[in-house]
Amino acid sequence: QHYSLDDVIVVKRADEAIGQTMKLIPGEKMKVLDLLYGLLLESGNDAAFALAENFPGGYAAFVDEMNRLARTYHLTNTQYRNVSGVEQAGHYTSVRDLARLAAVAMQNPVFAQIVSTRSYVVTDVDGKVVHALTNKNELLGKVPGMRGVKTGWTENAGESLVTDTLRDGNELIVAILRSADRFGDTSAIIEWAYRAHTWINPEN
Repeated sequence: QHYSLDDVIVVKRADEAIGQTMKLIPGEKMKVLDLLYGLLLESGNDAAFALAENFPGGYAAFVDEMNRLARTYHLTNTQYRNVSGVEQAGHYTSVRDLARLAAVAMQNPVFAQIVSTRSYVVTDVDGKVVHALTNKNELLGKVPGMRGVKTGWTENAGESLVTDTLRDGNELIVAILRSADRFGDTSAIIEWAYRAHTWINPEN
């Protein structure tokens, strides 16, 4: 919400990010849109770090803004302590809040386009550094109507997956935590839901 998609930001200390990265290099100049692809396809914690460290007020102010937005979106069981979801004391969320956040995010056409993309290649603004990105959501292109959203993993949260599926105008969001088979579990829930439930439009 703060940046324009064409804004160019300089990678400062993002290479210090832990966990999954898109392999950003200090001093690299990247467009915000390309960082978002790296963040959402490659689970680039360094992309999250780069966006935060260039925010007015820096990293801490970015986290404060995340928590402000969490309250705006009524994520009542969510509190952020870092920008990438790595485990930290006092950093938590719930399946309900993840599903609610996905519903909000999917209303943004740029977000929806990115998370539905299976692979993408971005470069720095000089075209010298290339980052090949692959979406970690293995259900894209396999489950009919699958439009995203995001994978995740930490030791305590286990295999995590939030998905958005649209069939015949009926949208289904599934949030999975602590799974031993996030893709299999999610697929089973999606197929059961569309088979077992009927969507009724109360306006009719």
